[in-house]
Amino acid sequence: MDKSISILIYEKENHLNSILYQQVSDNDNYETYTANEQINLLKLVNKKKFDICIFNIEDIQPIFKNLSNDLLKKNRHVDIVGYCKKLNYNKSDNNLKISIIEKPFRLKILLEKLEYIKSTKNKSNKIVLIKHIEFLPNKKILFNPKTKITIHLTEKENYLLNFLYNKRNLEFTKNELLIDVWGVTERINTHTLETHLYRLKQKLFKLDPNLTFSLINQNGLYTFEYS
Repeated sequence: MDKSISILIYEKENHLNSILYQQVSDNDNYETYTANEQINLLKLVNKKKFDICIFNIEDIQPIFKNLSNDLLKKNRHVDIVGYCKKLNYNKSDNNLKISIIEKPFRLKILLEKLEYIKSTKNKSNKIVLIKHIEFLPNKKILFNPKTKITIHLTEKENYLLNFLYNKRNLEFTKNELLIDVWGVTERINTHTLETHLYRLKQKLFKLDPNLTFSLINQNGLYTFEYS
């Protein structure tokens, strides 16, 4: 059984705060807390350890330094899912692991992001990609038990492979992929996507030269196939 994940939501707009809380708390594996005022937010952060925080980035900018320090004191492995209108936010601040989603966004994208983060926090999480190739998202690792070769993935490669695995043999749009992996739509160009796909393919090739990997585009709908 998966352990419970504690989640903190901070959104000043009451209606959106209620919607986020309702959608997230519907998952039995999430222990969900919410605040819509800074003073209540800081009290919660100082009182409890959180695994994941969902923030409107614009809302927390004035208190970000103090807030991030308090979060890291309680949990060095806290993840932040932030959303904002413009993707000009520095995601490396204070060593926090931050995923950015561009507003407006679909709740489905947020919930999928939470599920992915939850899976990486589960130390027993292991995906057998094919036969002898193992994928460990929580450690950002690909492993071949036969040859004992280990390949380390970057954060984006890790997100990308996890997305492609979950979408294997299903149709999806380029925007779905970009939003899930980068949290954006048109701001990531085709070259960036192709570069990440190429590097991921090269790493898989090092594990097994016979492994085939292809992203097929048919009339704007993609499918991912490997064997």
